Parts: sequence; C-alpha cells; structure tokens
Amino acid sequence: LNMDEPERLATALKPGEALPAVAPPGGHYLPYSVCGNVCYLSGYISRSAAGELLVGKVYNVQLGAAAARTCALGHLAILRDRCGGLDNVKAFHKASIFVNAESGYPDSPEVANGYTDLIAEVFGADIGMHSRSAIAVAGLPFDASVEIEAVVELWDPSLAVPRGQ
Repeated sequence: LNMDEPERLATALKPGEALPAVAPPGGHYLPYSVCGNVCYLSGYISRSAAGELLVGKVYNVQLGAAAARTCALGHLAILRDRCGGLDNVKAFHKASIFVNAESGYPDSPEVANGYTDLIAEVFGADIGMHSRSAIAVAGLPFDASVEIEAVVELWDPSLAVPRGQ
C-alpha cells in the first residue's frame, strides 16, 4: 500500500468508527506478547464503539460479522499503540475466530469475514491476508459473541512496548 497509517485507517473505517483505547487485560494475561519478530495478539472479545460487550449467541451473520469487525478494531489499536504502529506490521499470519453459537452453527466462516475483511482492507492483501480458523463454540468469556486471537509478524520488534508496561 502506498498510503500511510492515518490514510489507510481513514479509507478502511466506516463513518463514526474509530480504533478503541487499548483496555487493560480482563484477567491474568497480557494483551500481546512479542517473541522474536512475532507478535501474538490475545483473544479480543467483541465490544461496541462505546466499549460495551457485544454478548450472546450469534444467529445473524451480519450482526456476527459486525461483532468480529470490532475485534479487528481492538487488535489494530494494540498494534498501533503498543507494537510500533501499523506500519511496523510485516504480515498477518493467522487468526483464530471463535463464534458463540448453537451446536451445528454453519456460518462461522461468514462471521469471520468481518475480521478478515477489515484487516485486509487496512493492510492490503500482501500483508493482511492470513490463514484462519473459524470455529463455533458453546460459550465465550463474559458471554461475548465473538473472540479472536491473531499472530502477526513485525518489522522491528524493538518498537513494541516491553512486556508488562
């Protein structure tokens, strides 16, 4: 992409949409961990623009995809604010998408597209397209509708905020 970080975000985000503030972890874990050039992004649960949890089982693909998109916004915020900025992302490698749904729910891949599409739009296909799993599960923390974790390669890991700071 030939756009800088603010231009890419302005193009990819919907009107009224913004990256959230990076929230402290909701338990005994780190929101990300860097090992070598690899950044492991912890599971991010779906939240509204106001920061309220998006909860309950997913029955509607469009609502589920919108919830997955909020997880992408959260991961983008962590990368921007804690891992050296979006320009420090060399490649998105893997996303694991968990969808709170009834047994047998067949539409987890379509829900997952809410995450994948935004990541690919922000970074372009060469950097943003990734392998993924899209799994329907019986429940998620705090009854969240979607939870997503990801593995990202950084250009310069020294730009990431050190662990625990």
